[in-house]
Amino acid sequence: MNNPFFSIVIPVYNGLTHGLPKCLDSIWKQPLDTSIYEVICVDDCSTDGTRAWLHTQAALRQNMRVLENEINIRQGGGRNKGFRVARGKYIVLIDQDDYYHPGAISKVYEHLRESDLDVLIVDCAYERPGKPSNKLQHNFPHREVMTGDEIILKNSIPYAPWKFIFLHSLIIDNNLFFDENERIEDIDWVHRLVHSAKKVQYQPILFIHYLKGDTSTTMTSFKSPVTTYSSMRCGRRLYLLVTYDFVDSCDELKRAMENLGENVFRLSLRNLLTCKDSLKNKRKAICEIIVPHSKRTTALTKIAVAMPMAFCIVSNITATFLPWFIILRRKWKYRN
Repeated sequence: MNNPFFSIVIPVYNGLTHGLPKCLDSIWKQPLDTSIYEVICVDDCSTDGTRAWLHTQAALRQNMRVLENEINIRQGGGRNKGFRVARGKYIVLIDQDDYYHPGAISKVYEHLRESDLDVLIVDCAYERPGKPSNKLQHNFPHREVMTGDEIILKNSIPYAPWKFIFLHSLIIDNNLFFDENERIEDIDWVHRLVHSAKKVQYQPILFIHYLKGDTSTTMTSFKSPVTTYSSMRCGRRLYLLVTYDFVDSCDELKRAMENLGENVFRLSLRNLLTCKDSLKNKRKAICEIIVPHSKRTTALTKIAVAMPMAFCIVSNITATFLPWFIILRRKWKYRN
């Protein structure tokens, strides 16, 4: 049997209560022969009956496989497991609570057959529950084939890994696996992925509908110290990429990566103002995670690094009322 063109990898946790049936249905309805793609669902210790349901579905589909984790390793770990067993030339990702636009995978298939890219970057539409949308989130201006470094500088790149269709060999040959047991594991990973590629292109293809629910990580990160610390670690990894993956890159690209790391630090510290935790934990995160030699170009990082304990005390005070302000602001923003 020939290997498929695509391997679609889906990390799963309690998928029955988080949109997985709709996600899979959007795949089965794609106008593609089933020999062109395989679906790999990696169950991360679900507790709601999802694992048994997945095996029932796999029994009905010759191109579907179910992998089981013995311990919870989060999305990054699930994707890694899928990468290691995938048979496809290209890897496609999706989260269980999102779904593919009708005909989108077919459109990507035809484009890749003609262009033979290392990485294709596509687009998405953000949706709120009950409010479907087809509006492209990025619609980048530069659509020619470039090197990975060129596209980072000219377009910038999206942070969600499911906006990238990439060669399986790119992952294996460059050891491009996700950090496991992390919540914000993707921003540095997509930059490493694109940096390693020679032929990259953005196309304004509406590929995935991304559901921004009230319980998603992106919508609740401002209330979670765990997610905030994970985001700070992501900022550290981004900043240190200059020393490792990007060590031989041009100065402009190195500055761009440092600035990105600094911006992630700033956003993390802003979230620290909206969530409560022990002063010891907060101070430890500021002192140990933020890179000591970072430029600290933003006001929040300057203040936090200069006066970590004072910042922690203030953040626990502001955490009593700022989350309510954010919730009210969002209700106003999404009122229609």
